[in-house]
Amino acid sequence: MRRTTLQRKDRDELTHIARALGGEPSNRARKDEIISLILDLSGHGAATAGSAAANDGGGDRPEATGAGPDASGEPAVGADDEDGSGDRGSVDADPGNRRRRRRTRDRDRDRDEGWDGDNVPVSGHLDLRDEGYGFLRVGGCLPTRNDAYVPVKTIRQHGLRRGDHLTGTSRPANRTEKNPALVTLDSINGGPPEPSPRPRFAQLTPVHASRQLGLEMLDAADSGDGDNGQDPETLTGRLIDLVAPVGVGQRVLVMAPRHSRAGSVLGSIMTAVEANEPGFKVMGLFLDQQPEAITEMERCVQRGEVAATAFDQPAEEHVQTAEMVVERSKRAVEMGADVVMVVDGLTALARAYNTALSNAGRAYSGNVESGAVHMPKKFFGAGRNLSGAGSLTMIATLVTGSKDAVDRVVLGELAGRANTEIHLDRWAAELGHHPAIDVMASVSHDESRFLDADELEALRRVRRDLAEAGGDGPASAVAALEAALDRLRASSANADLLGRPAGL
Repeated sequence: MRRTTLQRKDRDELTHIARALGGEPSNRARKDEIISLILDLSGHGAATAGSAAANDGGGDRPEATGAGPDASGEPAVGADDEDGSGDRGSVDADPGNRRRRRRTRDRDRDRDEGWDGDNVPVSGHLDLRDEGYGFLRVGGCLPTRNDAYVPVKTIRQHGLRRGDHLTGTSRPANRTEKNPALVTLDSINGGPPEPSPRPRFAQLTPVHASRQLGLEMLDAADSGDGDNGQDPETLTGRLIDLVAPVGVGQRVLVMAPRHSRAGSVLGSIMTAVEANEPGFKVMGLFLDQQPEAITEMERCVQRGEVAATAFDQPAEEHVQTAEMVVERSKRAVEMGADVVMVVDGLTALARAYNTALSNAGRAYSGNVESGAVHMPKKFFGAGRNLSGAGSLTMIATLVTGSKDAVDRVVLGELAGRANTEIHLDRWAAELGHHPAIDVMASVSHDESRFLDADELEALRRVRRDLAEAGGDGPASAVAALEAALDRLRASSANADLLGRPAGL
C-alpha cells in the first residue's frame, strides 16, 4: 500500500479503509493524518516517516529549522504529520500508535551510525525540548542547521538544564538527519563534564539587596580627558545614583514613553556596570528593535553578551530569544555569578507572547491573552539577590502613555512590582536633554537597606533642592532635570554634592 495510491482517494474512502484496519480517525483529522494512520496500521508507517524526515527541507519557522531529526533519524519536533506542517493543535488520529513510535525512536536514538571520520569541535547553549532531548545552539539563541542534537541520555546523565553552556565534539548529520549530533561532552559552564550537585534557581532563597550597584564612573572624572566626567553617558549613571539608587539583585523598571531615548539610558547603564563591576556579567536583551539600534547596543558591551531581535522578525523568535537569555542568566547565578540583565523591553515581550499564543487560553479585556501578561511577570520576577549564590539584577523598560490594550494591561500588572523605578520624560528628550530622567518621579523603594543613614539623608537633601528648583506646573519635570544636570556638570563627582569624600 503506497502513499501515492492513498492520496488519490477522497477522505471518506480513506476513513473507511482506516476503520477496516482497526483504526478510528478523528472527525477533525486531516487527509494526510488519515493516510499516516493507514500506513502505520499496515506496517509501512515507520519507513514512510523516515523518508519524510530525510526529504524535509526543514521549514522556515524557528521550531522546524533547528528541531530536525535526532541522531537516529527522528522526524522534526512538530513534524509528526506527513505533510511536515507540525500542527501541534491537530487531533492525533491514534495516540497509542504515536506513543509506540516514540518509544521505538527513544530506544534507537543513541545508536552509533558508524561514523569513522574526525569529530568537529562544537560549543553553544543548550535548548531543551519537552520530549527530553535538546539542541546545542551554536549561532545565538535561535535554531540553525549547525546546531548539534543532544540525546536524552546525555542530558539525564549530566543533569543538564536549558541555558547551560556546553563544549564538546559532534559528528555530521547522516542522510536521515537534519542536524549534527553531539558525540563527546568536554565541559559544562566552563567546568568539568562530570555530574555534580548544583542548586536550582527557583529553590534558592531570595533576600533583600545588601549593597548598591554603583553606576557613577569615578574613573571617567579622573581620566584627564577634558570632559571631567560630564559626558551624557557618565551623567546618566551619576543622576541615577542620586535620584533612584539601584541595589544588587533588585528589579528595576525604566518607565519610558515612546521616543524618550530609553535605549541610550540602558546603554549607559551597561557601560557603567562593566566599568565599575569587573566581576559582574552583563547580559543585554533587546527585542523588536531597529537594526541600527542593535548595532549601537552591541558596541556598549565589551565583556558581556547582547542578544537582540529586529522588528521584522516573527513573534516566536522574540519569545525564544528572551527565554533563552533569561535561562542562561539563571544558570550563571546558580554557579555563584552576579548578573546584570538589561532588557528593552517588557512591553515588546508581552506583545510577542500575545501574538504567539494566538487565541489559546483566557483573555483579558481588549483581546489580551492571559499568558501575554503572566510570562513577562515571570520573566521580570527572575530578578533577585540570592542567599548562598549569586544575584540577578533585572533592569527592564516598560512603555508608558500608550493607548494600546497590551501596553496598558502589562503596565498595570507590573506597576509596583519593582524595587526601583526610573521614569523618563519624553518632553525632556525632545528638548535634547540626555538623560531624559524625571528626577521627581524616579524612586528607589528599598534604598534604606543598602545605604547608610548619613548618605541617605544627604541624598534626600539634594532631591528636595531639585524639587524646589523644578517648581510647579507642566514644565516642572524639565526644570528639575535641567537643575540636576547643571549641578552635575558643575561638580566632578556626586560626593561633591553630598558633602562626602569621593569613593565613600
